[in-house]
This record gives sequence, C-alpha cells and structure tokens, in this order.
Amino acid sequence: MKILATALLLGLIPVSIQASAQSECLITETTVEGNSLQGLLWPGQEIKIHSLGCGFPKRYDYIVFRSDEAKLPVIKQLWGQPGDILTLLDNGRFEINGIEAVTPFKKPYRLLGSAKTRLKKVAGKIDGYLVLGHPGSVDSGRVGLLSQADIIGYVLANASGKPDAAN
Repeated sequence: MKILATALLLGLIPVSIQASAQSECLITETTVEGNSLQGLLWPGQEIKIHSLGCGFPKRYDYIVFRSDEAKLPVIKQLWGQPGDILTLLDNGRFEINGIEAVTPFKKPYRLLGSAKTRLKKVAGKIDGYLVLGHPGSVDSGRVGLLSQADIIGYVLANASGKPDAAN
C-alpha cells in the first residue's frame, strides 16, 4: 500500500494493520518516498508504523490516516488531541494548551488562508486529532480534525520532534 506523506510508500502495510489496529500491536517497516515533510521525513528514510494496538501516539508523533482528500493514506505530525485547548492568535499563529506552536525548526507555526478559517471553527476545547504538515498539504487545515477511526497508525517522534528511526 502506498502512503501520501505526501507520497510515502508503505512497503505493503498489510490490510490487517487497518483491521486489527484497535486490538493487535502490528509494526510495519517502510521507506519514505515523497518530500512533503522534508526536513522531518526524508526520501529513502526508513520508518516504522505502529498500529493503535501498540498504544496511542503522543504529541509530535506522526499519524498515518485516511482522508477523502487523498487516494492514499497520509502522514502528518500530531499537534493536538481530544481535550486540548486550541487558541488562535494573530498572524495565523496558535497555541495548544497555552503553549505557542512552533515547528521543529523553532519557528512559530502559522496557519494560512483556508486552514486558518477551518481551524477557527474548532478553536477552544477540541474533540479530535489536530495533524499538521506544510501549508497547503492534506492535514487538519484542509480536512478538519481527525477521529480515532481515521487513524491507521503512527510513527514515534524523538525528543526534537523528528521521526525516531530506532522505534
């Protein structure tokens, strides 16, 4: 199965990872093919996708999910979870639980155009998963918050917010 990371090739995520993602721990190794998250995920980088049966992702891990906006599964970084408080600031900046969102490159994350409009509608206590990538990508700024049912699995992030190849 291919993944849009935008365009991440999952050296065959078995259909069973989707079916048993809620109960059984499955880990699938794959290689990044696309460059949408370049700087965080690199073409040729090896990653491991964990099903939800392995536990649940933490903030800044990478979520693999389904979207009607893309033919293939997509991978983006997890910024907010159910119960978090999303506050929009000026210039497209935002806070999660009172902490301003900054990219792994230590720059303020900025929502642009329709992403700012879409997320303004869900500001406050959120009831889904907020995933973000580069502006204009298939993420919560384009498709809204994700439900747990949308999530196929996750890739662990290391302390710097980058994918952890070892896990």
